[in-house]
Amino acid sequence: MANVKIIGTEVYHPALAVSNEELAELAGENAGKLIGIWEFFGRKNRYYANDYEESTLYMAIQAAKALLAGCGLQGSDLDMIVFSSGTHDFSAPTDAALLHQAIEGKDSCIVYDSNANCVGMVVAADQAARSMMTNPRVKYTLVVGSEQIARFYKESDLASKGLCGDAACAVLLERVEEEGTGFIDSLYYTNTQKAEDMLYPAGGMTRMFDTDIPMEDKRIYLHPEYNVNVAFPTAVSNIEQLLQEQGLVKQDVKHYILSQLNLSVIKDIAAQLGEDMTKFPYIGDIYGYTGTSSPFITLHHAMKDGTLVPGDRFFLWSVGAGITSCATLWRL
Repeated sequence: MANVKIIGTEVYHPALAVSNEELAELAGENAGKLIGIWEFFGRKNRYYANDYEESTLYMAIQAAKALLAGCGLQGSDLDMIVFSSGTHDFSAPTDAALLHQAIEGKDSCIVYDSNANCVGMVVAADQAARSMMTNPRVKYTLVVGSEQIARFYKESDLASKGLCGDAACAVLLERVEEEGTGFIDSLYYTNTQKAEDMLYPAGGMTRMFDTDIPMEDKRIYLHPEYNVNVAFPTAVSNIEQLLQEQGLVKQDVKHYILSQLNLSVIKDIAAQLGEDMTKFPYIGDIYGYTGTSSPFITLHHAMKDGTLVPGDRFFLWSVGAGITSCATLWRL
């Protein structure tokens, strides 16, 4: 029976690291308040791209090239490329097409962009794995998530900017004829009752060139009470349902790799699951919140540090604006 394994990961981040204290210097007398907010969310540092040279696409290309080199593969070995982002550089052609060009992919390769906002890379890997399991022509798939959220917040919204960082993560999936390994299953939760509470561009693409609207008002719009709290309890229920359906118990899970948006939420989910925080790796204090790539950057470090090894089961869970969330269960 065909299944899909994660066989490699790689991360690219800009060189510029900015601490809470350095960023708060822009806030004047409000510096202490902002640092308090960032620390509550679990932030200490984040990486920011260098002007416009280190674009979303550029970061993805660097992560992809490093991953292929590390796995001993070339772009021509890939059968599918999926580019996940909420801040894509291009709508036409797709960023995936430009990535394919940069790594010299073959002409039979499937390429497309994916956007489910911050849950996007979890969704992209889920959908790619399911496609690969039914398509024997696809042996290797490259899933790349890249994001630059801070760039698009209003200049006055330093609190939100400071939560975010810039980074990309590339993941290589392989179709294998092995049972009991790789992708296992997924569950979703979607609640769109207040989908309009976060908008980018604020006026929609239709009005991007409307000169009656100041450029600042075309940046990310957040309702004063915007949050994704409604999705957090479903992380627990979806995880528990997947375990029950697979005949597993929590002791069978090595790591719960969650969205790095809010450390306090990760702690709450751990408490509700009755699990120790050592099973919930966190890198948001290093990278800031990197949107679509955040769970996979965390996975990359867990694999690199050896806290997750072949045979271990783990969850990936994240939530995106809209609101939609996804939990996926894997075995490395």
